[in-house]
Formats: sequence, structure tokens, C-alpha cells
Amino acid sequence: MENKVFSILEDSESCDRQCYGVARNFTMNVTDHSNQEVIRMVHPSVCTSCKLHYVQSPPGTTIGYVRQNWHVCLPKFTLENERGEPAIKIVGPGCTCCTDENFELVSLNEAAIDGSFGKITKPFSCCESNANFVIRFPSNMDLKMKATALGACILLVSIVKPKKNVRVVI
Repeated sequence: MENKVFSILEDSESCDRQCYGVARNFTMNVTDHSNQEVIRMVHPSVCTSCKLHYVQSPPGTTIGYVRQNWHVCLPKFTLENERGEPAIKIVGPGCTCCTDENFELVSLNEAAIDGSFGKITKPFSCCESNANFVIRFPSNMDLKMKATALGACILLVSIVKPKKNVRVVI
């Protein structure tokens, strides 16, 4: 049985969602079970192919960044700490036909640290109606990096596979 830990609500303009799609400006407000905002994810509109996503906790205090790195074939991202220093990379799949979409959390030189280091997965990608994402990371990972990894998942949902109803399991 799963317990609901957070709720995430997008704050953006309807016109921006319709006209600009994945290039839109948005804020994601993450609230806990008592409806207190605990994490804010800010995605400013950009005119470049590489996007930057701010992760704040408490809201207004940046604790990490998710930077989209341009690559011709693969979706790649870098998780950065509050000083903008790279900490972890995320490498996505090249082809997602009839397979799970695994976004691996890897070291900065892109070598897998180990099988349990971390992963953002969209199971059963062949079923387009399925919009569930699963995040797995070690329990001893820094709390700020966990929040930043959640921000990366939200960014993936927003720009790689935009859907109306998305469920994220941590």
C-alpha cells in the first residue's frame, strides 16, 4: 500500500501551456500532507535548447538546479548543488520503443556508480496512457540532492513526456 507523501501542483498560465508547450514558464508547488509548501520548482521560459530548473526549499531558498544538457541523441541532465556545482548526471534512453524508460543517475564522468545508485523510470513506455514515474535513490543520499532529483523527475515529466495526469512514486 502506498502512502501519499507530497502533492504537486503546477502554477502557470493557460495561454503559456497552449502556446509555448515545453518552453513555457512554470512553477511547481510541492506540498506535504498538511498542505504546507515544502519544495518549489521554478522553470523559467527559455529560448535555448538547454533548460535550467531551480529547486527551492524552503520556497525562495535555492538548494539545487537541474540543467538540461544538449545532446543529439540522448536526454541528458546534470543535478547541481546550491552553488551551481555539478554533483550527479542523469542519462536517458536513446530509444523508448516497447521498453521502460530508464534515466540513470550516474557519476559526473557518466560511469554508473552501481546498480542501486539511482534511477528515474517510466515503466511500460509502450502504453502512452501510462504516466507513472518511479524515482529510486539511496537512502543515504543528501536530502537536498533527493529534492533536486525530484525536481529532475518533474522536469522530465514536463519536457520529455508532457501529460495531463502524472503520478510520481518515490
